[in-house]
Amino acid sequence: MPKSKKDTSQKVVSNASPIINLSKITRLDLLEKLYQKVVIPNAVFYELVVKGHDKEYSPAIQSLLDNKVLIIQEVQSNALVKALEQELDPGESSAIALAVEINADLVILDERDARETAEIYNLKKTGFIGILMKAKQRGFIDSVKKYLDQAIEKGFWIDEKLYHLIIEKVNE
Repeated sequence: MPKSKKDTSQKVVSNASPIINLSKITRLDLLEKLYQKVVIPNAVFYELVVKGHDKEYSPAIQSLLDNKVLIIQEVQSNALVKALEQELDPGESSAIALAVEINADLVILDERDARETAEIYNLKKTGFIGILMKAKQRGFIDSVKKYLDQAIEKGFWIDEKLYHLIIEKVNE
């Protein structure tokens, strides 16, 4: 499927957990296929690469950095980050602050608190599951259930009702 012009100019910011979850199911390629480039703040880089240097996903994430799929960008508004850190972790706080600063088209977050905070700033959001659903819609994967089940086996948590709603929504 050809890349649309809109996709290549889209500004997308991500927190660490959706990237980690994609790496656990060996589908980090979906970030590039869906968004071409994804911006991460320094705090997310720290969580993925510095703290995660010995994790099984580390080489794959380093490859995305080397290939400029993941782009590190410093957050300018430390005051906003500090305010958000009252309720959220540093990666989530920085991702939301950076998304606000660069007027991102999309912020990728998994945790409910972070997603609710993103709504306050009128940020369009998705998460690991949303990426899987969009990837299936675009023909990059054939089954959301297959990858969701793999992620659950590797520690991803999802409410059982939500799981069944998603599987129903994607007709699986």
